[in-house]
Amino acid sequence: MNPETLKYNLQMSKHPIALTGAGISVASGLPTFDISWNNIPARKILSREYYFRYPKQFYDFYREILRWNNVQPNATHRVLAQYGVIIITQNIDGLHQKAGSTEVFELHGNLRQLICEKCTNKYPSEKATKEEVPICSCGYTLKPDIILFGDPIYYWEQAKKQAAKCDLLLVIGTSLQVTPVNILPDIVRNNNAKVIIINKECESLFNKLL
Repeated sequence: MNPETLKYNLQMSKHPIALTGAGISVASGLPTFDISWNNIPARKILSREYYFRYPKQFYDFYREILRWNNVQPNATHRVLAQYGVIIITQNIDGLHQKAGSTEVFELHGNLRQLICEKCTNKYPSEKATKEEVPICSCGYTLKPDIILFGDPIYYWEQAKKQAAKCDLLLVIGTSLQVTPVNILPDIVRNNNAKVIIINKECESLFNKLL
C-alpha cells in the first residue's frame, strides 16, 4: 500500500471505518500485550480469575499501565481523526480520542475510569493511585473499566452494524487473531466493500498523509 492509494481510498469513501489493535500505538511508545510484569504474562494478570484472587498485585500492574495516559497519539491516529474515520478499537489507551476522533467504539474498555460491578458506580481511574485496592462507596472492590480475558466485549452489536454499512474498512495494527473481532472484515467483504490491512510500518505510511 502506497500513501497515494490510501489517500485516494479515504477521499472516495463515504463511510470509512478503522479496526485498530495494539500495533497502531507502538509508534507512540506503547507495548503490545505480549509482555510480562514480574515474570507474569500480562494476559494472565488481565483475567477475571487473577483480579479476584490477587487484587493487590492486579492493581500494582494496573498502576503501571495507567502511565499510558501520558502518551500522545501518533500520525496514524491523527490521520484517521482528520478524515473523520469511525474507529472500532481493541485498545484501551484513549489515543484515538486524544487525536480528535469523535466516534470511537472501545471494544475492550478504557483507562479513564473504574466501575463497581455491584452498584454500577463509576470513578476516575486516579482513585487507583490513592488506594492500594480501590473500594466503592458501597464497600465492593472496584474494577477497571477494561475487558478482562474471558469477558464479553463492549459495543459488539454496534461494531457489526458499522461494518455492515461501511464502504471501506482499514485494519490497522491487529493480526485478527482474537474472536469475535476477526469476523468484521468478512462482514465488510460480504457486502462487496473494500478491506485494506495495514500491519507493517503504518506510522511511516500515515505520516505521509499529514
